[in-house]
Amino acid sequence: MDPLARKRQDNAAGYVISMWHVEDLLRAHKLDMKAIETQMVDPMEGDAPAREAMRGWYAGLVHRMREQGIAEKGHLAEVEEVVNELEFLHRSLLEVLGDEEYEAIYQKAEEGIRTLQEAAGEHAEGPITTCFTAIYGVMVLRARGQQVSEATAEAEG
Repeated sequence: MDPLARKRQDNAAGYVISMWHVEDLLRAHKLDMKAIETQMVDPMEGDAPAREAMRGWYAGLVHRMREQGIAEKGHLAEVEEVVNELEFLHRSLLEVLGDEEYEAIYQKAEEGIRTLQEAAGEHAEGPITTCFTAIYGVMVLRARGQQVSEATAEAEG
């Protein structure tokens, strides 16, 4: 059971952000299944089989995170694959298909994306990954009740 399988098909961006969030939640529990069960599975609404399915899903993620060496940082290969597909789609729309509508939208965001990439320096990623990182970062700041700068809020809009 993968509760995000449908989202992966229907909303790739939402899937990526959701998975980054789940990865961080699992890390916050130190990939400890007892803590994950107590804090994340037991409080869930639903019947015992639904909770057991979620426990199994989390356990599978924890296993893959350990196996892939991303217990402290990084993202699961299956999530990276979706991001890479979106980066490829981005390049294809601009460079191969010359999609004018997409290009116009991208041009509006390009300066902000480049600014973020420059700030990342040698750790700069592609434009799609940069956007995901910015969106997720703002989401985390807001969840923590921290201030989002005026420039960040403006770029987000």
